[in-house]
Amino acid sequence: MINKDILKMNTKEFLNNLKTFFEKYLGENSSEKASLLEYLPEDKWLEIKNQGLLTPFLPEEYGGRVPNQTELQEVLRLAGHYGVPITLRTGIEGALVIQPLTKHAKKELIEKILPLVFKGEGGGLAITEPDSSGSAIAKEMLSYYEVLENGNIYVNAKKYWQGNSQSDFLIVAAKEKNGKKMGKSINLLFVPREYITFTPIKSEGLKAVRYAVNEIDAEIPAENLILLSELPRKSLREFQNIFIRSRLQLIGMTHGIIENIHMNVAKYLRSKIEFIRHELAEIDSRQAVSKVLYDFVCNTISPTKSVSDKLLEANIVKAVGSEYAYESAKIAQKLMGAKGFELGHPISTIALDIRPFTIFEGPNDMLFAEIFDQFSKVTKTEKLNGIIVDKAFTIYERFLSDSRFMFNQGKENLVSISENVYNFINQCKLNEINPVNKVFAGKILSKLFVLGRVTGDDQTVKFLVREMNKDILDFNY
Repeated sequence: MINKDILKMNTKEFLNNLKTFFEKYLGENSSEKASLLEYLPEDKWLEIKNQGLLTPFLPEEYGGRVPNQTELQEVLRLAGHYGVPITLRTGIEGALVIQPLTKHAKKELIEKILPLVFKGEGGGLAITEPDSSGSAIAKEMLSYYEVLENGNIYVNAKKYWQGNSQSDFLIVAAKEKNGKKMGKSINLLFVPREYITFTPIKSEGLKAVRYAVNEIDAEIPAENLILLSELPRKSLREFQNIFIRSRLQLIGMTHGIIENIHMNVAKYLRSKIEFIRHELAEIDSRQAVSKVLYDFVCNTISPTKSVSDKLLEANIVKAVGSEYAYESAKIAQKLMGAKGFELGHPISTIALDIRPFTIFEGPNDMLFAEIFDQFSKVTKTEKLNGIIVDKAFTIYERFLSDSRFMFNQGKENLVSISENVYNFINQCKLNEINPVNKVFAGKILSKLFVLGRVTGDDQTVKFLVREMNKDILDFNY
């Protein structure tokens, strides 16, 4: 399926080759530039995919490139330079289809689906449901499947807001049902297009990605079932693991988008005006934070090893990365004046398309609250070592013992960086923080996570301290 010459390229050659093809259809000087204000034609998308776009997500045994997390992130970052929908579609087919498929499906099914991805229109991962408030939580999921006496599988599901709806297939998340009893565990099912009824959704932005309400009420072959684990109790953990990896990798998308915003703003604005310089510095600071998170993922995550122990980190990466990309877009759109509201202008398009990133895969405020909850519990490693987290601990006491929060200058020296932040986290006890304030506590923790990884950049440190002081004001309001 894949051009062998592409697999032989080193990383630099591979990315340059990919950039050439992006330029052909999406670059500023392209004579046949594809519009991102409408669905990206499949023939153009397929030609880009034929240049190896998705091969970093694909295991070598199925014809992919040598596993390399940095190369995978670079593909997402590069795609972000050519539009939010481009990097989003790359992530959908790579992180939400290829990675879970090749990890959990049987070889025969993998070999059946991959040609649809690499030679066809591909597909998406169907989880969100219109009748359960968009929640992917197991207890709220209504979609189910039953193993029938004839050996086939009956699927009943209603899903929406899946990127690549109306394409060749959907990988559908559903619970197993035995008689009248609905199970708690979740598995995946490969459902080809002919079994799905589509009702297209008209979205405000992301026009280049098709969305729909997808309804399934059909029998499918038994071999289309993808068990996330042979042990039902472990399937939820594996289901969660899909999102942990996807959230971690999302920083490739958002970092490329912030770089794209910076490039476009620099092109259109006069930077000699003092206030404009101030606002450009605001974008620069958010880009610097994004780079810290980008480097963290490139340097600590493996495409072949489990990320089940990285839930807190994944939520920080996703929430902060997408929040700062969206804020950067809003700043840029404001600075562009009327041009920033003009249909088809790069900044206008980015500002509209990036907002859903703060909502998809978990709304950011929910993730910030979860970050606090995860911080307040012992990790698996701590539990094995007999370490406990006393709920009477202050945030600072827990911060000192949590190995997920590194600090280049030593955690004890936080007081020298910001006495106000130090005093705040040294006074707040874990068991005294109410559900609303968990959101702001999670925001502060997220910035502490980044702060501890900043090296030799006083401006980024000052920015993070200022941001935490804003969160403290919100917390105390």
